[in-house]
Amino acid sequence: MTTKISIDTIEENWKKYEKILGRLSDDNITGIIEFLGERLAICPVGRSESEPGSYPGGLVEHSLKVAATMRKLNEALDFNLPMQSILKVSLLHDIGRVGDESEDLLVVQDSDWHREKLGQNYKFNESLPKMSVTHRTLYLLQKFGIKLTRDEWIAIQTSGGSHFEENRFYVGSEPSLAILLQKSKSLVFHLSSAG
Repeated sequence: MTTKISIDTIEENWKKYEKILGRLSDDNITGIIEFLGERLAICPVGRSESEPGSYPGGLVEHSLKVAATMRKLNEALDFNLPMQSILKVSLLHDIGRVGDESEDLLVVQDSDWHREKLGQNYKFNESLPKMSVTHRTLYLLQKFGIKLTRDEWIAIQTSGGSHFEENRFYVGSEPSLAILLQKSKSLVFHLSSAG
């Protein structure tokens, strides 16, 4: 599943991403977006060509799709969740995929064998301290002073799925926002894989 997007699409997605987050009127969100800047704009979702969004600009593209899906599901299911929470968690839930303040999580794969045989265009940056994506996301958000409601925090924490040990505690008592984020992510990945 080799998909790539053009530089024009990356720029268009970035402008849309910034504009939507700007509507939240939160200087701390603006600060993290400005600080991460190009690193966030070109960040892929994963390492391998078999994963949707695993190309430059994939993370922002994925986050925009998750936001659109969450908005539609919120309306269709009459959850009546605050749009500010939907936008915040959908657009920021995977920001830990960028890495930390100075190091990228994914770097270009330097092994021809991994690129050619496994389709891995990226590898994990070994100089970055080990941390799950959701924990790195929550770390970055607190580092930049972005306030989260309890439901927003749980939604981001559990966004990777209930199969992770740290998320099993919440199974059966997740807030609607968390369920909406998980289902939206699943739908976006499913539709991207099918297409």
